[in-house]
Amino acid sequence: MKNKKLFISFVYIMAFALFLGFTFACEAADKDIVATLNGTNITLDEFKEAVRYKRFSTLQEYQYIAYLYSMYNMPLDESLTTKYETILSEDGKVDLGQKTIDQLVYNIILDTESKKAGISVTDDEVNESLKQMFGITEESAADQTESTGDTLLDSNSSDMTPPEPEISQEAKLQTAMDEYFTATVGDLFSQDFFTNQIYYSLLESKLLDETVFANHVFEAEMVSARHILVETEEIAKEVLEKLNSGEKWDDLAAAYSKDSSNKDKGGNLGWFARGMMVKPFEDAAFSLEKGEISEPIKTDFGYHIIASDGKEIRPLEDDALNNAKNELYKTWYEKVNSEYKPETFDIWKDNIPMEPVFKPIEQPKAEASEVPAEESAPETSPESTPVAETKQP
Repeated sequence: MKNKKLFISFVYIMAFALFLGFTFACEAADKDIVATLNGTNITLDEFKEAVRYKRFSTLQEYQYIAYLYSMYNMPLDESLTTKYETILSEDGKVDLGQKTIDQLVYNIILDTESKKAGISVTDDEVNESLKQMFGITEESAADQTESTGDTLLDSNSSDMTPPEPEISQEAKLQTAMDEYFTATVGDLFSQDFFTNQIYYSLLESKLLDETVFANHVFEAEMVSARHILVETEEIAKEVLEKLNSGEKWDDLAAAYSKDSSNKDKGGNLGWFARGMMVKPFEDAAFSLEKGEISEPIKTDFGYHIIASDGKEIRPLEDDALNNAKNELYKTWYEKVNSEYKPETFDIWKDNIPMEPVFKPIEQPKAEASEVPAEESAPETSPESTPVAETKQP
C-alpha cells in the first residue's frame, strides 16, 4: 500500500513537471522566442532582423558577381541569377530561415566557447575593422592634414578660405555608416546589428586562431614540378623522344603545351601539396625524384609529361593552407555543435521576412573582348557593399 502511494505521488510529480515544461514552451511562444540555448533567448525580432541581413548580404553577393562579369562586359550566367532567385524566393524562405536560426545559435556558441578560452573582442578592435571596411585609414587622415597645411601656406591666394576643422576618424566612420545605411540599407537592419556581425566575425577568427589552429603545424610534403600538356599519347611520346635527344624543355613546352597559363614559362607549376592536382597527375609527380621526367600521364585534360624540380616538407600557402584550415574548422564545428542542444519554437516559420526583394540584374549582351561599358556595371560595386559573415555553414 505504501509503495502504491509512493508510485501515485511520483506520477503526480512527473505530471506537474510536464505541465511546467508545457507552460514554459507556451510562455516562450507568447514572448516571441524562436530559440533558446544555455539560458540565452533568441527573440522573433532578432530573428527577423537577422533574416533581412542574410537576404541583404545574399543580394550583395549576387551583385558582386554581376559586377565582376560586367568588368569584362560578359553577359551574366543565367544559372547564377536562377540560383540566387531561388534562395530568396517564397519556396526558399524556410531554408533561409533555418540557416538564420543556425547562425544565431552559432553566435551563442561562439560567445560561450570564447569565454571558456578567455578570448574577447574589444570595441576598439571592432571600430578598427569598421574603419578598414569603410576606407577610413591613417593615410586618409594624413591627406586631410597635408591639404589643410597647403591651404594655410598658400598666402598668395586672393580668395583664401579658412581650412575645415580636422575631423576625427570616429566621426568620419559614423558619417560613412550613416550615409551607407541611408543610401543602401534603409530600415532592413540597424547599425548596432551590423556592428554585431563584425564583432562575431572577429570573435570567431580569434577563437579559431588561438584554439583550433594554434597548436597545428601547417606544413606538408610538396613537389615543385613542370609539365607539358598535349592532346594525344602519340604527341606526348614525340615530345619525350625530343627531350631524350637533347632538345630544350622550355622550347618544347612553348611549342607543344596546351596549358596557356604556363607554356611560355617552361610549364612551371611551382610548389604544390597533395590534393591540389588531379589524382593521376599528383601520383606521378610525387613518385618522381628531383631531375626525373615521367612517361606520358593521362588525365581528363590530356597527356602530361612531368619534370620534377624537387620534393620537400614546406609550409602550406594559399589554397592548400585554406583547405587545411577548413578541414580543421569542420571537425571543430561538428564537435562543438553536437555538444549544444538548442530548443527551437516553430513561431519563426510564419514570420519570415521577404525583404529585400530579389531583382535580377539586366546586362547588355556583348562580346567578351570588348572594353566594358560603364553603364553595364550594377549600381552597387564591391567597394560600397560592406558585409560581414562568420565561417558557420
